[in-house]
Amino acid sequence: MKKTLDYFKEICSIPHGSYNIDAISDYLADFAKANNLSYRRDELKNVIIRKEATKGFENEEGIILQGHMDMVAVKEEGADINLEKDGLKLREENGFLFAEGTSLGGDDGIAIAMAMEILTDDELPHPYLECIFTVNEEVGMDGANGIDLSDIKGKYLINIDSEEEGVITTSCAGGVRLLSLLECERNIKAHGNIYSIEIKGLKGGHSGTSIHEGRANAIILCGKLLKEILAIGKTDLIAISGGEKDNAIPKFSQMVFSTDAGFEELAETVTAFDEKINEEFKGIEKEIQIVVTPVNNEGNEVYCIDKTEETADILSNVINGVVKMCEDIPMVETSLNLGVMNLDNEGLKLDFCLRSSVSKEKEDLKEKLGTFLAKKGCALALSGDYPGWEYRKDSLLRERFVSSYRKLYKKEPVVCGVHAGLECGILVSKKSDLDCVSVGPNILCIHTTEEKLDLSSVERTVKLIRDVISSKD
Repeated sequence: MKKTLDYFKEICSIPHGSYNIDAISDYLADFAKANNLSYRRDELKNVIIRKEATKGFENEEGIILQGHMDMVAVKEEGADINLEKDGLKLREENGFLFAEGTSLGGDDGIAIAMAMEILTDDELPHPYLECIFTVNEEVGMDGANGIDLSDIKGKYLINIDSEEEGVITTSCAGGVRLLSLLECERNIKAHGNIYSIEIKGLKGGHSGTSIHEGRANAIILCGKLLKEILAIGKTDLIAISGGEKDNAIPKFSQMVFSTDAGFEELAETVTAFDEKINEEFKGIEKEIQIVVTPVNNEGNEVYCIDKTEETADILSNVINGVVKMCEDIPMVETSLNLGVMNLDNEGLKLDFCLRSSVSKEKEDLKEKLGTFLAKKGCALALSGDYPGWEYRKDSLLRERFVSSYRKLYKKEPVVCGVHAGLECGILVSKKSDLDCVSVGPNILCIHTTEEKLDLSSVERTVKLIRDVISSKD
């Protein structure tokens, strides 16, 4: 435990935010040389360190320990630190380790520290070991995408990039981003009264980890409300927007429109819609707020787009949310999130995040969504495609972890998948015979200045990994 934490503190003294990984890569190469371990470093600065099997383990299948070097480097406003150049200021309190005024980088520095401890323990019996340390995971899994695994011998891969002790992750989603453009022209002069409507107060959340909770999507609600307003009078859009990122469930949206419907009729329509959706999402959302505000254009000419009905039709009918659940484990297999909506001079732009742990399901969803949007007259573009990690019904490594966890802690671990991306999906796509699990200690509030590492959990997780490594088939 002490050795692991010593290594982690050394890592924290080296700036290693995403894209600032030269120093941490050098550190790992120097570590390998200092300990007479063979290593390979590629042009991306990924590092692979190897250690031969101990006596009696020469015929056992090799084990790979894997984590990423980069951290999400964020600081509090006014914090006196340059995260590009300075090490972190660490403090320990009530069994937790954290950094003053910044994120800690337990995700994924603790994986590197654990692997280093194991590599330098000459008393631990183990098969052939390979430690794969990748770069820039937090900004697109660049290292995993670019790494060459042709010389990797190990069969079992332990990814140490989970943040909840006692959870053995056995699959993850692959994903792709789909961007849609509905070309529009501003050739309709505003008529009647102009109003702004805001939809806010929603929870939002990560489109992988929270999609199964059925949270409301502010963009979809905006489209459905627009459709109801169209039913009470001639209505044309001036502006419409919502959301922040394709992989985040949008928690706000707004639109500005011209309508010949009277204010009283509009208010009644909005109130009825407000009551309906708050009842629909009762127990999921707290209170969804819809705010209507008259807009005074002071006699200026305002022009609306020519595709208001088409916009309402797309937003009201597009697939969104959970598409399919897994058969083998209780988790989402396939989902779709409409994360960003924007109207600019080109037209209505929609940004979708598609996820699935099964490659065929992801391709089928991509085709289904693309066909729907194309029929509505939208142009499409794809980006950021990455593979999923499909659940294996037969996994000796999973069985080893379950057995070791029971033996050490006298209780059952949680075996599940995660509906978000892990490097395992990319690595398995490069080396299909890999048997993988992902584990890790408790790390709270990752990617924020409130991040904390549970030290007793680190000790138990190291103990678990060591027990699995020293087991035989």
